[in-house]
Amino acid sequence: MRSAPEGRVAVAVSGGGDSVALLLLMDVWAQANGREIAVVTVDHGLRPEAVAEAAYVASLCAEMRLTHQTLKWSGWNGKGNLQNAARMARRELIGGWAKTQGIGTVVTGHTRNDQAETFLMRLARGSGVDGLAGIYQVSEVDNVIWMRPLLDIGREELRGFLRARGIRWIEDPSNEDTRFNRIKIRKGMAALEELGLGVAVLSETAKRMQRARDALEQMTLSLAQDVAEPRESGAVRLQMDAFLSAPIEAQLRLLAHMIGWVSSATYRPRLKSLQRVREGLSNGKPQTLAGCIISIVGKGQIEICREVKAVLPSESIIGLFDGRWIVGCTRGGATLTLRALGENGILLRPEWRQSAESRNTILSMPSIWYNNELMSVPLLDKDGPYTCQLNGGVHSFFSSILTH
Repeated sequence: MRSAPEGRVAVAVSGGGDSVALLLLMDVWAQANGREIAVVTVDHGLRPEAVAEAAYVASLCAEMRLTHQTLKWSGWNGKGNLQNAARMARRELIGGWAKTQGIGTVVTGHTRNDQAETFLMRLARGSGVDGLAGIYQVSEVDNVIWMRPLLDIGREELRGFLRARGIRWIEDPSNEDTRFNRIKIRKGMAALEELGLGVAVLSETAKRMQRARDALEQMTLSLAQDVAEPRESGAVRLQMDAFLSAPIEAQLRLLAHMIGWVSSATYRPRLKSLQRVREGLSNGKPQTLAGCIISIVGKGQIEICREVKAVLPSESIIGLFDGRWIVGCTRGGATLTLRALGENGILLRPEWRQSAESRNTILSMPSIWYNNELMSVPLLDKDGPYTCQLNGGVHSFFSSILTH
């Protein structure tokens, strides 16, 4: 934890054995290093016992003279994967709270057991290197650094640490619920241990996969720097011959990254879809995937840009649009709509041909409308009252290739 950035550090504590042990260890670290910690608990609102669990953490923090905050989630609609939804909500709630508190680092109690279970769950889903890399010790999400200092320590070791100090913890009853795949895997670990596939072996394998993933990402970054051109228009172009001469793994990774950067999608496209697009590049026909158009724009040049129908209109012209554009206005005015320029709009702006952008890119550009009157295409109207720029700029295309 010596590498934790300056400032207060948030400690996520649920009341379970792992997080309670983390709390005690972080308190020792903070006192030894003259640092301050703030404790946060998420009540997912899924079990009546959760209120008492949060209250226990609050009482423990009061004894230790630490600040504590309980965050409540009530956003699950009963559909999809509950554990995944809860995990995502927990990260968003804690990350958002940390930023409002001026805290840039959050510490969680993930253990070596969590790493092994995650590895097996992803192996069962047929994941490749990226998925099998498992949980990283340090990562960054939305400008918040997440640290997992217990990732090399076993769950039972932490409970032994608490027993020796007479500190109790709360067992979550869902840890016995075999409806969840993680719990099925957890209960099957004893049998795997007999086969030599214990927690330590699986955890070490995940570490090796992390090193492999890091190497592949560096290879992909090098390829991107050689063949790809991210543009202020939000499109990406690349030299097809040089791209197709690279190792196939690097091609697929770069293709996935380009589509993700253009679409702002949370998850990369499926491998089969990526392979279909890659194999179809040589026939010159436009293809679509994940809200993007992949087409030939010049001799030996491929372009990936946004698909118009994937761009949802917005009644707000200030803020983030389509997950990637930061739109602003230097003056007030009537109620306006922000949407892709589209076929109706491009007919009103014939001068687009004087730009260096393709027709598909122009069609997907953000445009501002009052009723059916086109007010502005900010990327074309450089001196107008409306501003529009890529979130993170074009340089984010390269920096986001590497895992943070």
